[in-house]
Amino acid sequence: MTDLNVNSGPHANTGPNSNTSPDANTSAQPSHAGEALHRYREHLAEIQSERDHLKVRDRTYGTIRVVLFLLAVLFWVVGYYGDVTIAQPIGWAAFIGFIVAVVLNEPVRDRIDALRRERSVFRRLVARIERDWDRLATASLSRQLGEVTLPAGQRDAAADLDLLGRASLFHLVSMTATTPGIRTLASWLTGPAISSDAIERTKAIETLAPLREERLRFYVTARKVAESSGDPDRFTTWATGPRWLESRKWLSGWANLSAIVAIAFVLAMLLGFLVLGSATWFKIGLFGLLGVGIINVTLTGVALGPAHAIFSIAMASRGAVDDYRELFAAAERLPTDNDANNTEPSNTAHLQNIRDTLVAGPRSAAAGMLALQKVAAAGALRQSAATFLIYLPLQAFALWDVRVLKRLEQWQQDYSDVVAGWFESLGQFESLMSLAALRDEYPSWTTPEWKNDSSDRSVEAIGIGHPLLTDESRVRNDVTVGPPGTLLLVTGSNMSGKSTMLRSIGLNVALAGTGAPVCATRFALPSIELATSIRVSDNLSEGVSFYMAELHRLKQVVDHARRLAEKEDRVLLFLLDEILQGTNSRERQIAVVQVLRHLIGFEAIGAISTHDLELADEPELNSIAHTVHFRETITTDDDGNDTMTFDYQMRQGVSPTTNALRLLEMVGLGPKA
Repeated sequence: MTDLNVNSGPHANTGPNSNTSPDANTSAQPSHAGEALHRYREHLAEIQSERDHLKVRDRTYGTIRVVLFLLAVLFWVVGYYGDVTIAQPIGWAAFIGFIVAVVLNEPVRDRIDALRRERSVFRRLVARIERDWDRLATASLSRQLGEVTLPAGQRDAAADLDLLGRASLFHLVSMTATTPGIRTLASWLTGPAISSDAIERTKAIETLAPLREERLRFYVTARKVAESSGDPDRFTTWATGPRWLESRKWLSGWANLSAIVAIAFVLAMLLGFLVLGSATWFKIGLFGLLGVGIINVTLTGVALGPAHAIFSIAMASRGAVDDYRELFAAAERLPTDNDANNTEPSNTAHLQNIRDTLVAGPRSAAAGMLALQKVAAAGALRQSAATFLIYLPLQAFALWDVRVLKRLEQWQQDYSDVVAGWFESLGQFESLMSLAALRDEYPSWTTPEWKNDSSDRSVEAIGIGHPLLTDESRVRNDVTVGPPGTLLLVTGSNMSGKSTMLRSIGLNVALAGTGAPVCATRFALPSIELATSIRVSDNLSEGVSFYMAELHRLKQVVDHARRLAEKEDRVLLFLLDEILQGTNSRERQIAVVQVLRHLIGFEAIGAISTHDLELADEPELNSIAHTVHFRETITTDDDGNDTMTFDYQMRQGVSPTTNALRLLEMVGLGPKA
């Protein structure tokens, strides 16, 4: 059964009890990411050293603050009750010292917080190289990935190939933190691998890969934005939606009128008190002012609830707006066609489009966020304890919130048609920054070669490996899938590496589609859409048996091939692992051949694995299949104990061995003596 295959998942060969063997094909190659891992660990050590030093300073400032505050209180009490003249000035001096300590302490705490985010970034960089899936798959990121919507076929392929999820390709390549970045990278990984898109992305990735410092600053800023800012989807929905205040213009009119009336009543109070010496005018002004305040406070509670909800979406805080502006402004550091040191201007074309959207011109994302920041500064009066006493009279007598909302909706009118493009470009920018790290860390991984000739529709790989395995446990093989009219038949015993080979092909196709380097010495492919049937389960709640679930999945794969048969710019690559196990052997052989007949008829290319050696002898299948196999080696020690090992090397021809009964014996379920 496929479930027994210890080499069928990304972490199959990485556990403490795993059965691995040295990679014969890559023993001469260095640990590709070793240099990057060393660099990241050095950075982590520097961060931890600085953080420890600052924590000592923070504790010192904390002690000073407590001591000075207590001294201030003590001397104030002594001065007030003890009639000690010098005590009061000393108390005020201590209090001033307390304020100075608070002011000096804040930058230290801000730096500690910044170092925490920086440490988090480097820990993720290290965890990616070490394939530490537990550290990579955080609850927050898993939740966001779970919210990514995919068509049925892409969702199944993502599950089969570990494209998303806990121990997945996404976690290997991703340094994304914001929602647009996570969504964009996930869509690239699970979408079709189209040569034109991939080539443009590759050029951008190659340009970004050497910019280590710029990328690291970007990762830290993106993490800060993700922690502090509101939901970009809600922001975009608000920005492109209707304007709430536009249909309630009476509020703007009353806000202006109430301010004028409030000023008039204040003048009446001053006139009565200072000029006329009349208590009547003073009372008229006072009660009139109170009336305006009561009306506006009532309106705040009754009518302005939706306005406050808009504030929470459009400008969660002044700091959140500034964080996004800073993240958008990071695109200013991108190389441009006009840079003197840019010898290959065409390499930056994709990045130039992103740069234009994010930082170039008066309607760029950075300019828009700068304008919004000015509105947020006015709106922040109600959010800060330091300015709330200023906000109260402004709101009570002039409906300050309505004035802020009016400015906010003017901003909405000015930028509504470009906001969605900002976040789309941000998602692309963040995804490219993530993939650039992979290019920098694995210089020996190859750039895919794209076949644009419709007469050459095959996948050719030399030294292909499973990218989710570590360098030490990965075994590489040479494999070709295609051309149309043929298929790769992978045979072998349980746990020998069949499923891993299928996933290695699919994962590297997905990598190629993003524009990233692939885990191979050479990898050539046409534009491809993936369809898989590897992990299939029954659904008892819907009354679907395992066999019927397999049939539904295979029907989905065949329908996909039928749709692509009409397109000349791409081909379907199917990967089928031990299919139709839920029926008897003879019917299974007939059914498998029938399914493959459909796929071959629609000019799809693909690979199918099986440990059913009779299926490999099926005449019709044998006539179109290129058959390869994996095998095991069983050795017996002096005490008569059997040990089964695998070298995971792919060989030509049908597997000459099976191991199901021997495995049965090895776990103690053999025939009774």
